[in-house]
Amino acid sequence: MSRHRRSTPPGVFISSARHRRARRRRARIGLLVAALLGALAAVALGSLWLAERNVLPARTEVAGVEVGGRTLTEARLLVTTAAQERLREPVVLSSDDYSVEVTGAQVGASPLVDEAIAGADGVGFFGRLARRVGIGETRAVPLRYTLPRAQVRRLAAELDRRLAVEPRDARLVIRGTTATVRPSRDGRSVAIARLTTRLRTLPATLDVPLATVEPEVTTARAERARRLANELLGQPRRVTLGDVSVALPPALLARAIRTAPGDGGFGLRLDPEVLRTRLAPTFSALERDPTDAGFRVDGARVRVTPARPGRQLDVDRIAQSLLANLDSTSHRARFVAIPPTLTTAQAEKLEITELVSEFTTYYPCCAPRVTNIQRAATLLDGTVLPPGGTFSLNDALGQRTVDKGFVAAPQIRAGRLEDAVGGGISQVATTLYNAAFFAGLRLDAHQPHEFYISRYPMGREATVSWRSPELIFTNDWPAGLLIKVSASDTAITVRFYSTTLGRRVETTTGEPYATTAPRTFTSKNPSLRPGEKEVVQEPGAGGFSVRYTRKVWRNAKLKRDEVFTVRYKPQNGYVEVGPPKKPAKKPKPGTKAPTKPVAPGDEGTTVTDGTTVPA
Repeated sequence: MSRHRRSTPPGVFISSARHRRARRRRARIGLLVAALLGALAAVALGSLWLAERNVLPARTEVAGVEVGGRTLTEARLLVTTAAQERLREPVVLSSDDYSVEVTGAQVGASPLVDEAIAGADGVGFFGRLARRVGIGETRAVPLRYTLPRAQVRRLAAELDRRLAVEPRDARLVIRGTTATVRPSRDGRSVAIARLTTRLRTLPATLDVPLATVEPEVTTARAERARRLANELLGQPRRVTLGDVSVALPPALLARAIRTAPGDGGFGLRLDPEVLRTRLAPTFSALERDPTDAGFRVDGARVRVTPARPGRQLDVDRIAQSLLANLDSTSHRARFVAIPPTLTTAQAEKLEITELVSEFTTYYPCCAPRVTNIQRAATLLDGTVLPPGGTFSLNDALGQRTVDKGFVAAPQIRAGRLEDAVGGGISQVATTLYNAAFFAGLRLDAHQPHEFYISRYPMGREATVSWRSPELIFTNDWPAGLLIKVSASDTAITVRFYSTTLGRRVETTTGEPYATTAPRTFTSKNPSLRPGEKEVVQEPGAGGFSVRYTRKVWRNAKLKRDEVFTVRYKPQNGYVEVGPPKKPAKKPKPGTKAPTKPVAPGDEGTTVTDGTTVPA
């Protein structure tokens, strides 16, 4: 088989080559045009970017101020100026028929200009291009303000005075022996958080946001209490113990009903005192007061007398039973144990077993000051001071008053003896001080008398007055301390009981030195008769200084080594004189005037040290 080749005319090859060359030429021209257009577009976009780089997007407003096309600095200045004007303009706050105007400046508003400018600038490149060619609406950016929390709260409080309504709790009402409910009512108040949010843009008008305030006790909660109350009042109840029974009629129970927080916001309870008035006449014979543990002194030894708990009608539990067991009309009388203040174990733990110190001072019988000394002794007797406890005489006695059994008696004031209620208590202070001194206790505060009184040890004594000066000491030994005080018509004795614990006290008193003699001072008293003289206070002991010591030992260890120095003033005398006598009439010429002896005191007053004190 033979093959035949098709032959192509020569003109056809020439035509196809020419066509391919033309097609390539057109493609090159298209690429050139596209490159040219791309370059033109890039130039245009670059020019637009350069134009928009430092200005805000076109057709943009901040708080109504046109800032499009403005630089950031220009826009910030425009917005700040507008904000300052807005701070002076009123914001009308209204609710119902009430309205009030405030300005941003009054509430301390401060514009967030930078935040608003940043928001205005927050548009992408193509967004800027669209706004440049007029696509889209004008963009409005709000200007917000910061508001001090305290200022907004004050504004809210002012608005609340006109707009707030207090909620009304539901209430249980007892009429006779029937319980009813007065319904609750919602209140309202300014919603501070929402007010702050709305006020942040300082709008021209603002509706005051109000929040509902629910009552603490709703009608539904009170209804439950009403049902319980009516069930309680439906029939008489009885409180029994064995064969003894006391009736509680509905009228009495109605008087005892009280409402209290609890049980979902509204609880029911019975007043124990109302129940007690009904129950006590029958059951009080079964009650008894608690008895504290005590200390019985037998010579120098002490033993503990045991405590006994008390018993009291437990009206609280009876009231709870009445409400908790409404199906029952009979309820058992209940009693509760009342513990003593000082139990037997606590008393024994104090280790008060023996006499550790005592001191006695003496006085003449029957003066008013003796009444005060004996009254103070009664109040102080039996005082117990635990280890580490501090004793204050003023705290223990309180202010000395007639109502407390004290009377007027002499006491030293500014160097003179004057009557005052409670005079003489300083003798109690001196006796206590010496008992504490010889018990080795820590002496925190004491003050000697102004001048020396011979019935007391020189220097080692103390005075006291209400508030100041004070007598204070501390039981700084590891055992408790019992203070026993007794006062007769002529002496007061203080005894301290504890455990010896190896305590031992040594003391010395030096000789007086730096003595000064008393003086007598004269003063005028216009209430006396002319020439009359009255001795207010006779001179007493002279002044001097004295030093005494104390060493306190616990076994072989020295616990304290103290030196006390006391300076006494002299007990001066005081005399008062009346006005001078009128001069006698001159005798007639030729008549000899009668002579008259000089009355004592008219020639002046001489003090004991030989000097004269003018009247």
